[in-house]
Amino acid sequence: MKRILALLLCVTMAFGMTACGASNSDASSGSDASAAPAASGAGSGSKKIAYAIPGLTGPIWNAAGEGFKKQAEEFGWEATIIDPNDNLENQISMVQNAMSTGIDGLVITPIDGQAVAPLMSELESSKIPVVAIDRQVQGTSLATVEADNSKIGKEMGEMFIKSLGNEKGKVLIVGGPLSSSATVNRTEGFKLAIKGHDNIEIVGESATEFDNEVALAAVSNYLQANPDINCIFSCTDSLLPSIMTALEEGHKLAPVGEKGHVFVYSVDGDGYGLTQVVNGSIDATYGLDPYEWAASAVKALKDSFDGKTVEKSILISGRIVTKDNFEKLKADGVLWGADSMKK
Repeated sequence: MKRILALLLCVTMAFGMTACGASNSDASSGSDASAAPAASGAGSGSKKIAYAIPGLTGPIWNAAGEGFKKQAEEFGWEATIIDPNDNLENQISMVQNAMSTGIDGLVITPIDGQAVAPLMSELESSKIPVVAIDRQVQGTSLATVEADNSKIGKEMGEMFIKSLGNEKGKVLIVGGPLSSSATVNRTEGFKLAIKGHDNIEIVGESATEFDNEVALAAVSNYLQANPDINCIFSCTDSLLPSIMTALEEGHKLAPVGEKGHVFVYSVDGDGYGLTQVVNGSIDATYGLDPYEWAASAVKALKDSFDGKTVEKSILISGRIVTKDNFEKLKADGVLWGADSMKK
């Protein structure tokens, strides 16, 4: 009996030592794995992020989405595009759904920067950092990446002043809703440029939805009520089709440089806007850089995850595109909308 008990004791001790050895080996292996260097550009590890665009109907958001996914891929992150199809309620609910399934960070171009304030509070409570693109949000956000919209409006206004000379100017400003900070700042920049020029008068400011039927009706009404309008400043190329249709229906679509031409300046640099510039139908569009917007937003999230300081305002430059400089800018590869121009 003693021999049997001794043998059992030896077997038990041997098994215990083997188990401890296996446990220590596993712990050591786990330690090595956690200490292994992260993949190049991965920062604090793999992340799951989403970008809530206004809608894929806007070509500029397609371009921004590509920049977002490419930069996330370089960091080894999982990236998702949220497309609410230009519906505010959809955008809010789809972001909330993404939160429930799990995201580490959010990039958003709000359809309405003020209406998403409660959503921003939810994200803040969930400790999910947010970077806004092109339009500022009401509430807490890590940063806003955008063009210098006041400067854009001012530069376009200065271009109009130079082209107009000493003639009288009657201006219609067309923009998206006033909840869009881009619309507000571009408008204010344009007005600042023409301030003090007694020969220029703003006859109307049409802040509409990003809806071509609504914009067409508004511009047509202004042209009928003010037949002497000779300049239209559009805060976005997405409203240009409506503006061009209204001018055509009002028999005011004379080419640049010809008698009766209505000066038209716009902002974005999408395929339609660039086509109108090259065709000589409008004077200029301001080419933005949505690829870099989105890439910078993802980089801002990475800096936040890595514990680095993030600038609250990140401004991305662009350029005025005219018929004269189009070919050079296209050759330089800085016109995001060139690939979608009409042949």
